[in-house]
Amino acid sequence: MMPPLKSYPKAQAGEEIPVSVLAVEEQEERIWISLHAISPSKFPPCIKNIISCPGGEKGMHRRGAILASFLGQCGWSDEEAVSLWRNAISAEERIYRKWFGKMNCPKCETMKRQSKGYPELGIEDLELCQPDEKCQRINSPLEYAADLFTEEDLSRGRQEHIRTIFLARLFNWKTGREFSIDLTREEKEHLESLKNKQIETDSANSTLIFTWAKSRGRLRPKFSLMETDLPRRRMLSELL
Repeated sequence: MMPPLKSYPKAQAGEEIPVSVLAVEEQEERIWISLHAISPSKFPPCIKNIISCPGGEKGMHRRGAILASFLGQCGWSDEEAVSLWRNAISAEERIYRKWFGKMNCPKCETMKRQSKGYPELGIEDLELCQPDEKCQRINSPLEYAADLFTEEDLSRGRQEHIRTIFLARLFNWKTGREFSIDLTREEKEHLESLKNKQIETDSANSTLIFTWAKSRGRLRPKFSLMETDLPRRRMLSELL
């Protein structure tokens, strides 16, 4: 139901990391959607708290994204879901449109984290997570509401394709470790063009650089080529 796990490098926006590309794999991202609308009586405490809005206006964009993604997977129609969402959330409706039926509801692990604000969906600071006994047996608000405890339980819903992502495996020459990041098609094509340029120019001092750059309020991967005075470091797979 959830997108594949990715191990991101701990880096600040603008920090430049020399990398080598190990592989880029195409993956289909899907979401599970209930075949029948799940009753509000079955919603977990955190979702009920988001709807009742304790704590005022704080974190409204995060609340809106979580509620929209949750209702989308709970099998609610757009008409019914947006009506409930509007009554509970005082944020731009673009948040609803971006998340309803298009994004997986975040897991409890994600929601329990500290957040600097939307689009990070940690809500630890909002005190909305007030777990009951059932919460101890689930990993996400959706699992709670839909009673998804076994593989057989998934038959009560359908899997829908939402997008194609590209998972890039990179080698960090600073740390000597591998890490993975997801790329959009445009980011993947840009990375490939840089790799081709390296091959075409055959520069012994050309290094592929990875960094985080802000795009529409989010950190996205950015690649570039840098000429250095040091010989280019390569993986064995690049030399074969």
